[in-house]
Amino acid sequence: MQRPDYRSTYQAHFERMIAEHGYERALELVVGDRFAEIGQLEKSALIQLGLRPEHCLVDVGTGSGRLPRSLVDYLTGTFIGTDVITGPLREAEKACARRDWEFHVTTDCVIPTPDQHADFVSFFSVFTHLLDEDIYRFLREARRVLKPDGRVVFSFLDFANARHWELFEITVADTRLDRVLNRITSPEILRRFAHNLGFVVTAVHDGMENWIQLPPAPAGASPDNPRQPPAALGQSVMVLQTFPEASYLDRHPDVRIAIDAGTFTSGAHHYEQCGYREGRPLG
Repeated sequence: MQRPDYRSTYQAHFERMIAEHGYERALELVVGDRFAEIGQLEKSALIQLGLRPEHCLVDVGTGSGRLPRSLVDYLTGTFIGTDVITGPLREAEKACARRDWEFHVTTDCVIPTPDQHADFVSFFSVFTHLLDEDIYRFLREARRVLKPDGRVVFSFLDFANARHWELFEITVADTRLDRVLNRITSPEILRRFAHNLGFVVTAVHDGMENWIQLPPAPAGASPDNPRQPPAALGQSVMVLQTFPEASYLDRHPDVRIAIDAGTFTSGAHHYEQCGYREGRPLG
């Protein structure tokens, strides 16, 4: 089986967008519609999940920069963005105008960052277009570059979601050889990848779930409802964290007893099976 050429496929997709909509609009459409709105949703989701201003964030699949553009006034720490095509990424770099931020064109499933360097690694609308083995390779890279208490946040398309299934049916009908790959998967497969790499799944949000807390409503909004209601991203989201095995077992001695009895294989196994539902702290 020939591996997809992600770079040439996306470059051709970008050029089609330019021909149909013009350059400026193509910069938005190449990463999906609702450019600014989705960027703000991604920003709000990361902050809700623990991203702090001083953190280092690695963002794979930055594209034309809907996420970093939304973070310019928030993130004082390092941003490291990667993508497979040059044009949109350079536009993102120019728009952000942050000399302390990095933007890298990559050609493989690699993250050009030292070991244990990042607090967060994000993949928004990336695993939705990769083969399973490349998803796994990227998660392995994320494991390498994360700090011990870091987190991975990624979006995905889920067969169990009715709207994602509609996209699958559209994909089935599209027989073009040069189309962008659409990958629909399941949380069970992604959990297996995470478990094999030493991650624990700390959250899964369905694409239609209104879980993202938005900032206060803009000036002029109704004083009776100063906050905006929670919003959905559209794609499902999974959050991973490197599991603190030793501290978890120290904090929960009953789990160690259960492991010795053969009920669980590890603290991570216990947490995934029941610990997170019980609300047990990780460490």
